[in-house]
Amino acid sequence: MAGVQTGSPTPLTTGDEHRASALPAEPLLDALTASRRDGASRHVVLADAEGHSIAVEVRRATDGRLAISVEGLSPDESEPLRVLARQMAGIVDTSELLETLCKAAATQCSGNGAGVLKAIGNEGELVTACGPLKVAQGRRFALPGSLAREVLRTRDVVNVADFSASARPLTRVVPDIQVGPMLLAPLIAHDTVMGVLSVTRDRGAQPFSTREVNRMRVIADHAALALWKAELLEQSQAADRAKSRFLATVSHELRTPLTALAGYEELLADQVIGPLSENQLDVLERMRAVTQHLAVVIEEVLAFSSIEDGREVVRPTEFLAADLMRAAAAVIEPLARQKHLAFKSRVPDEAIRMTSDIDKIRQILVNLAGNAVKFTDEGEVRLSLERRDGDVRFTVCDTGIGIASGDLARLFRPFAQVDTGLTRRHGGTGLGLYISRRLAELLGGRIEVKSEVGKGSEFALVLPA
Repeated sequence: MAGVQTGSPTPLTTGDEHRASALPAEPLLDALTASRRDGASRHVVLADAEGHSIAVEVRRATDGRLAISVEGLSPDESEPLRVLARQMAGIVDTSELLETLCKAAATQCSGNGAGVLKAIGNEGELVTACGPLKVAQGRRFALPGSLAREVLRTRDVVNVADFSASARPLTRVVPDIQVGPMLLAPLIAHDTVMGVLSVTRDRGAQPFSTREVNRMRVIADHAALALWKAELLEQSQAADRAKSRFLATVSHELRTPLTALAGYEELLADQVIGPLSENQLDVLERMRAVTQHLAVVIEEVLAFSSIEDGREVVRPTEFLAADLMRAAAAVIEPLARQKHLAFKSRVPDEAIRMTSDIDKIRQILVNLAGNAVKFTDEGEVRLSLERRDGDVRFTVCDTGIGIASGDLARLFRPFAQVDTGLTRRHGGTGLGLYISRRLAELLGGRIEVKSEVGKGSEFALVLPA
């Protein structure tokens, strides 16, 4: 690294130099590149080969070259920080994460309270707090002249000896705050400042030491990454909820005129309004097929939205499994006949009595058997029923195109289809298998798959009796 020297506010020992040379290179090079570009100091928290936390400062020295300052934390100090990092990484709720962060930061830095501040335009807000700062939680203050503005500007830790005596904007908004030493660190993830973490002590207490400043940097770095992940997850979940609501609304709006269209088609086909020619009846039959297909698509989208929102409810009744399979076969057999496929259905001689949601099981079987017909061009589709190991198995076999082993992993994902080319031969939403699996799980069962490309597939719905 030409033009770079290693140095420290205090002389480095031989062990420190060896530790600096053994640090991960990529984050350090990123900090060096950024500091070379804008001349600003950077702080990076790394781990050496032994897993100890190392605080590294990249700054511009008096001769214009970049200098690296290294200070490590002892194993006794590093272990609690690693535990905290793992704990924060496991929390996905932002509010819970902020509360955990405040309590942990106060403990790790020997403080009596902590808070997280966020910038909102030209104002700051204390979004979460514990200890003396709790009285200011939810309060806003002017950023100009505040310690938070200084942290956001420098992107570095700020350490003050007596916050209450400093007449900062927050003390003017909330005069009841009685805080002595205060330590503030930026929460930076992927070069984005997500907020400011602060730790406090009582008035008259000892100021925070250099080692506690470095410990605060470690906590802030781990916390920023955890916050970044939690916020991304919450945004993703919010987008999913918005998508589900949109799909449900659109589907409901489409279903009403589609029902009316199907009713008018039936009136025409029954020749209630007047006699029709053979050609006209053929057109109506094609119209009926299209409207039925559209109705299936809409019902799939509505079912998907209902499952995603947790609105699906199991309504168990007692019934004979053979009766259920015959009802599903009655729906699928005409579809197989249209494609000139052999359709076979086999039920055992013994009566298999079940207690479950008959409508949901029928929906799953129609989805599985419908897929079998859709992806089979010649040969046959078979439905079978058996009791095995205390479970009831509904099996759908076909002689269709089959599924490659590499595609099985994404087979049950929503809106996914194995045939994804722009000239797909097979239509559909890609929701059928996803809905079937989720409904099977809701019923306490599962769907098993066996398939071989070019030879066909076998889907088994396994349910407790």
